[in-house]
Amino acid sequence: MSAESKPTVLIVYHSYTKQTGRVAAALAKQLEARGCEVSKAMIELTDERYGSKLFSQFPVKHPLAQISTMLVAQLRHKTGEIRIPAEAQTGDYDLVLIASPTWWIQTSMPIRSYLESPAARVILDGKPFATVSVSRRYFGFNLRQQQRLAEQNGGRFADKAHFVSAGGQVKSMLSWLGYMRHGEPKQRSLGLKLPPPNLRSDFEEQASTFADGLLDRVLQPVATANEGSST
Repeated sequence: MSAESKPTVLIVYHSYTKQTGRVAAALAKQLEARGCEVSKAMIELTDERYGSKLFSQFPVKHPLAQISTMLVAQLRHKTGEIRIPAEAQTGDYDLVLIASPTWWIQTSMPIRSYLESPAARVILDGKPFATVSVSRRYFGFNLRQQQRLAEQNGGRFADKAHFVSAGGQVKSMLSWLGYMRHGEPKQRSLGLKLPPPNLRSDFEEQASTFADGLLDRVLQPVATANEGSST
Protein backbone atom coordinates (compact mmCIF):
# COMPACT_ATOMS: atom_id res chain seq x y z
CA MET A 1 0.00 0.00 0.00
CA SER A 2 1.19 3.53 -0.72
CA ALA A 3 1.51 6.09 2.06
CA GLU A 4 -1.63 7.86 0.81
CA SER A 5 -3.73 4.69 0.83
CA LYS A 6 -2.69 3.27 4.21
CA PRO A 7 -5.81 2.48 6.28
CA THR A 8 -5.69 3.91 9.80
CA VAL A 9 -6.63 1.79 12.82
CA LEU A 10 -7.09 2.70 16.48
CA ILE A 11 -6.84 -0.02 19.13
CA VAL A 12 -8.45 1.06 22.43
CA TYR A 13 -7.82 -1.32 25.33
CA HIS A 14 -7.32 -1.75 29.05
CA SER A 15 -4.83 -4.18 30.57
CA TYR A 16 -4.03 -4.78 34.23
CA THR A 17 -2.15 -8.10 34.09
CA LYS A 18 -0.85 -7.24 30.59
CA GLN A 19 -2.81 -9.99 28.80
CA THR A 20 -5.11 -7.68 26.84
CA GLY A 21 -2.05 -5.59 26.08
CA ARG A 22 -0.38 -8.64 24.55
CA VAL A 23 -3.42 -9.22 22.33
CA ALA A 24 -3.46 -5.54 21.31
CA ALA A 25 0.24 -5.72 20.42
CA ALA A 26 -0.27 -8.88 18.35
CA LEU A 27 -3.16 -7.31 16.46
CA ALA A 28 -1.15 -4.14 15.82
CA LYS A 29 1.86 -6.12 14.61
CA GLN A 30 -0.15 -8.00 11.99
CA LEU A 31 -2.08 -4.94 10.81
CA GLU A 32 1.16 -3.00 10.44
CA ALA A 33 2.73 -5.91 8.56
CA ARG A 34 -0.19 -5.71 6.14
CA GLY A 35 0.36 -2.00 5.54
CA CYS A 36 -1.91 -0.28 8.07
CA GLU A 37 -1.07 2.71 10.22
CA VAL A 38 -1.95 1.66 13.78
CA SER A 39 -2.36 3.74 16.95
CA LYS A 40 -2.79 2.11 20.36
CA ALA A 41 -4.49 3.80 23.31
CA MET A 42 -4.55 2.16 26.73
CA ILE A 43 -7.34 3.42 28.97
CA GLU A 44 -6.18 3.80 32.59
CA LEU A 45 -8.49 3.57 35.58
CA THR A 46 -7.51 6.50 37.82
CA ASP A 47 -10.52 6.48 40.15
CA GLU A 48 -9.28 6.64 43.75
CA ARG A 49 -12.19 4.50 44.92
CA TYR A 50 -10.61 1.53 43.16
CA GLY A 51 -7.08 2.40 42.11
CA SER A 52 -5.67 2.78 45.62
CA LYS A 53 -7.06 -0.61 46.63
CA LEU A 54 -6.10 -2.69 43.63
CA PHE A 55 -4.62 -1.09 40.55
CA SER A 56 -1.67 0.55 42.28
CA GLN A 57 -0.02 -2.82 42.92
CA PHE A 58 0.89 -6.11 41.29
CA PRO A 59 1.21 -8.80 42.50
CA VAL A 60 -1.68 -8.55 44.96
CA LYS A 61 -1.26 -9.92 48.48
CA HIS A 62 -4.91 -10.96 48.91
CA PRO A 63 -6.27 -11.13 45.34
CA LEU A 64 -9.81 -12.34 46.04
CA ALA A 65 -10.45 -9.83 48.83
CA GLN A 66 -8.88 -6.89 47.02
CA ILE A 67 -10.43 -7.59 43.63
CA SER A 68 -13.83 -7.95 45.29
CA THR A 69 -13.67 -4.32 46.44
CA MET A 70 -15.08 -3.28 43.07
CA LEU A 71 -17.38 -6.27 42.53
CA VAL A 72 -20.65 -4.43 43.23
CA ALA A 73 -19.72 -1.44 41.07
CA GLN A 74 -18.66 -3.71 38.23
CA LEU A 75 -21.85 -5.80 38.30
CA ARG A 76 -23.99 -2.63 38.43
CA HIS A 77 -22.23 -1.31 35.30
CA LYS A 78 -20.81 1.71 37.10
CA THR A 79 -18.22 3.95 35.45
CA GLY A 80 -15.12 5.47 37.01
CA GLU A 81 -12.56 8.18 36.41
CA ILE A 82 -10.17 7.26 33.61
CA ARG A 83 -7.23 8.68 31.69
CA ILE A 84 -7.81 8.71 27.93
CA PRO A 85 -4.77 9.02 25.63
CA ALA A 86 -4.94 11.74 22.99
CA GLU A 87 -5.19 9.13 20.21
CA ALA A 88 -8.55 7.97 21.61
CA GLN A 89 -9.98 11.48 21.98
CA THR A 90 -9.74 12.79 18.42
CA GLY A 91 -8.89 11.29 15.05
CA ASP A 92 -10.44 10.11 11.82
CA TYR A 93 -9.80 6.34 11.79
CA ASP A 94 -10.87 3.81 9.19
CA LEU A 95 -11.39 1.14 11.88
CA VAL A 96 -11.59 1.11 15.66
CA LEU A 97 -10.71 -2.02 17.64
CA ILE A 98 -11.98 -2.19 21.23
CA ALA A 99 -10.31 -4.77 23.50
CA SER A 100 -11.49 -5.38 27.06
CA PRO A 101 -10.64 -7.97 29.69
CA THR A 102 -13.70 -9.71 31.08
CA TRP A 103 -14.42 -8.77 34.70
CA TRP A 104 -17.13 -10.88 36.36
CA ILE A 105 -18.40 -11.80 32.86
CA GLN A 106 -18.84 -8.08 32.07
CA THR A 107 -16.96 -5.46 30.07
CA SER A 108 -14.27 -4.02 32.35
CA MET A 109 -15.02 -0.73 34.08
CA PRO A 110 -12.25 1.24 32.30
CA ILE A 111 -13.50 0.29 28.82
CA ARG A 112 -17.16 0.82 29.81
CA SER A 113 -16.19 4.24 31.16
CA TYR A 114 -14.50 5.09 27.88
CA LEU A 115 -17.43 3.88 25.78
CA GLU A 116 -19.78 6.06 27.84
CA SER A 117 -17.53 9.14 27.46
CA PRO A 118 -17.90 11.99 24.93
CA ALA A 119 -14.51 11.03 23.49
CA ALA A 120 -15.85 7.67 22.33
CA ARG A 121 -18.60 9.32 20.28
CA VAL A 122 -16.04 11.54 18.56
CA ILE A 123 -13.97 8.47 17.62
CA LEU A 124 -16.76 6.01 16.77
CA ASP A 125 -19.45 8.09 15.08
CA GLY A 126 -19.97 6.60 11.62
CA LYS A 127 -16.92 4.33 11.87
CA PRO A 128 -16.65 0.53 11.63
CA PHE A 129 -15.51 -1.15 14.83
CA ALA A 130 -14.61 -4.61 16.07
CA THR A 131 -14.68 -5.92 19.63
CA VAL A 132 -12.29 -8.20 21.50
CA SER A 133 -12.74 -10.04 24.80
CA VAL A 134 -9.90 -11.50 26.88
CA SER A 135 -11.08 -13.91 29.58
CA ARG A 136 -10.75 -17.31 31.19
CA ARG A 137 -13.94 -18.64 29.60
CA TYR A 138 -17.05 -16.43 29.65
CA PHE A 139 -16.92 -13.76 26.95
CA GLY A 140 -20.42 -13.36 25.49
CA PHE A 141 -21.71 -10.66 27.85
CA ASN A 142 -18.51 -8.66 27.47
CA LEU A 143 -18.67 -8.67 23.67
CA ARG A 144 -22.37 -7.83 23.56
CA GLN A 145 -21.96 -4.96 26.00
CA GLN A 146 -19.06 -3.50 24.03
CA GLN A 147 -21.05 -3.74 20.81
CA ARG A 148 -24.15 -2.10 22.29
CA LEU A 149 -22.20 0.79 23.79
CA ALA A 150 -20.16 1.37 20.64
CA GLU A 151 -23.30 1.34 18.48
CA GLN A 152 -24.89 3.89 20.80
CA ASN A 153 -21.95 6.13 19.88
CA GLY A 154 -22.74 5.77 16.18
CA GLY A 155 -20.26 3.00 15.40
CA ARG A 156 -20.93 0.30 12.79
CA PHE A 157 -20.23 -3.24 14.04
CA ALA A 158 -17.80 -5.20 11.83
CA ASP A 159 -16.62 -8.28 13.75
CA LYS A 160 -15.67 -9.75 17.13
CA ALA A 161 -13.13 -12.16 18.64
CA HIS A 162 -12.45 -13.72 22.02
CA PHE A 163 -9.14 -14.85 23.50
CA VAL A 164 -9.13 -17.27 26.43
CA SER A 165 -6.70 -18.60 29.01
CA ALA A 166 -5.24 -22.10 28.97
CA GLY A 167 -6.93 -24.86 30.98
CA GLY A 168 -10.51 -25.42 32.16
CA GLN A 169 -12.55 -22.99 34.22
CA VAL A 170 -11.51 -24.24 37.71
CA LYS A 171 -7.83 -24.86 37.04
CA SER A 172 -7.42 -21.66 35.05
CA MET A 173 -9.00 -19.73 37.96
CA LEU A 174 -6.60 -21.28 40.48
CA SER A 175 -3.69 -20.60 38.16
CA TRP A 176 -4.77 -16.98 37.69
CA LEU A 177 -5.16 -16.40 41.45
CA GLY A 178 -1.68 -17.81 42.02
CA TYR A 179 -0.29 -15.52 39.36
CA MET A 180 -2.05 -12.50 40.86
CA ARG A 181 -0.65 -13.27 44.31
CA HIS A 182 2.91 -14.23 43.39
CA GLY A 183 3.45 -12.33 40.13
CA GLU A 184 4.65 -15.46 38.35
CA PRO A 185 3.12 -18.76 37.19
CA LYS A 186 2.58 -21.46 39.83
CA GLN A 187 2.93 -25.11 38.90
CA ARG A 188 0.53 -26.63 41.44
CA SER A 189 -2.28 -25.67 43.83
CA LEU A 190 -4.40 -27.82 46.14
CA GLY A 191 -2.59 -30.85 44.76
CA LEU A 192 -3.56 -30.01 41.17
CA LYS A 193 -1.20 -29.45 38.29
CA LEU A 194 -2.01 -26.02 36.91
CA PRO A 195 -2.04 -24.75 33.33
CA PRO A 196 -0.22 -21.52 32.45
CA PRO A 197 -2.12 -18.61 34.07
CA ASN A 198 -2.45 -16.44 31.02
CA LEU A 199 -3.33 -16.60 27.33
CA ARG A 200 -3.21 -19.82 25.37
CA SER A 201 0.01 -20.29 23.44
CA ASP A 202 -1.71 -19.82 20.08
CA PHE A 203 -3.10 -16.34 20.81
CA GLU A 204 -0.71 -14.59 18.41
CA GLU A 205 -1.78 -16.86 15.55
CA GLN A 206 -5.41 -16.20 16.44
CA ALA A 207 -4.75 -12.44 16.49
CA SER A 208 -3.09 -12.60 13.08
CA THR A 209 -6.04 -14.47 11.57
CA PHE A 210 -8.52 -12.00 13.05
CA ALA A 211 -6.51 -9.00 11.85
CA ASP A 212 -6.23 -10.47 8.35
CA GLY A 213 -9.97 -10.94 8.19
CA LEU A 214 -10.61 -7.36 9.27
CA LEU A 215 -8.19 -6.05 6.68
CA ASP A 216 -9.69 -8.09 3.86
CA ARG A 217 -13.34 -7.33 4.72
CA VAL A 218 -13.18 -3.82 6.15
CA LEU A 219 -9.88 -2.10 5.43
CA GLN A 220 -8.97 -3.29 1.93
CA PRO A 221 -12.01 -1.53 0.41
CA VAL A 222 -10.90 1.65 2.21
CA ALA A 223 -7.41 1.42 0.73
CA THR A 224 -8.82 0.76 -2.72
CA ALA A 225 -11.12 3.77 -2.45
CA ASN A 226 -8.23 5.97 -1.31
CA GLU A 227 -6.11 4.83 -4.26
CA GLY A 228 -8.95 5.59 -6.64
CA SER A 229 -9.50 9.10 -5.25
CA SER A 230 -5.79 9.94 -5.56
CA THR A 231 -5.58 9.12 -9.28
